[in-house]
Amino acid sequence: MKNDIKSGIEYAVITLLVSGLCLWQLISGANEPDPPAARIALMGLGLLVAGAMHCVFMMQLVRRTGRSFAPWFVAIVIFAPLGTAVLLALLLSESEPSES
Repeated sequence: MKNDIKSGIEYAVITLLVSGLCLWQLISGANEPDPPAARIALMGLGLLVAGAMHCVFMMQLVRRTGRSFAPWFVAIVIFAPLGTAVLLALLLSESEPSES
């Protein structure tokens, strides 16, 4: 796998984990009897930024691998977890031919 594709996958997975952490903290904070407004706002903003950056990294991977942009844009943005999982599975299953 090329280094630029590998680093794109790593960045996309990291932003996905950060958005999951923000969502978890947002939900757990909202379930408190008196949730702190600043924490809720900060986690919401973190979720928004991490989700947007995840989409950016995934679309950079689409462009770097030469796939068509429009169908993958719909798959990643509209069907976020499923589209991401499918693209990452396709990218990780492709391997460069080994030189023997």
